[in-house]
Amino acid sequence: MTNDDATRPVIDKLGDQPGETLTPERVEAIQTAMHEDLGRFINNTSYFVLGSYGEEERPRLEAVRDQLASDAAASNSDDGVDAFLMDDILDISEFFTSKFKLLVSYADHIVGVYEHSQGGHAWEAGYIDQPTYRERTRAFYRTYETEEEQYAAYDGMFAHYLLSMERVDRAYTWTTPDDLRDYIEDAYAPD
Repeated sequence: MTNDDATRPVIDKLGDQPGETLTPERVEAIQTAMHEDLGRFINNTSYFVLGSYGEEERPRLEAVRDQLASDAAASNSDDGVDAFLMDDILDISEFFTSKFKLLVSYADHIVGVYEHSQGGHAWEAGYIDQPTYRERTRAFYRTYETEEEQYAAYDGMFAHYLLSMERVDRAYTWTTPDDLRDYIEDAYAPD
């Protein structure tokens, strides 16, 4: 088993989660995955794209991922860029929440693309709504034509999360996929 000072605290944190006990074999598998697949975080600027994986929404997540990778590559930076969705990364734990926590702890940028608050991405937004992650997080959320549609899309808790992100200039609203592309480009334009 590899003893890695950088990965050990993260693995220890995962093993402390109620309901998830890490056997020595799981620890070794996680360390191997972190070196093989998560090594992408070491020499790259990483963008972790969050949102609904529903049939209608997923293509917009993939477009954001591809745009971030393409725009950053076109900026002629010496740094590598890796934009990804959670399921683009090797499964390192049988528990999605542990995998999410590990990825979010290493990502340079956390990019939430939201169209509603139904699904696992609502839990993810709640998790990243803490000081450790807030400076790395931006929320891009869809707005709808009527107040009724808007109310139906986002429950009260999620709507308050988005409002709190607006108050610290970390939220952007969009209506069409073209709007979303423009806001992503503006938010992550090189300085």
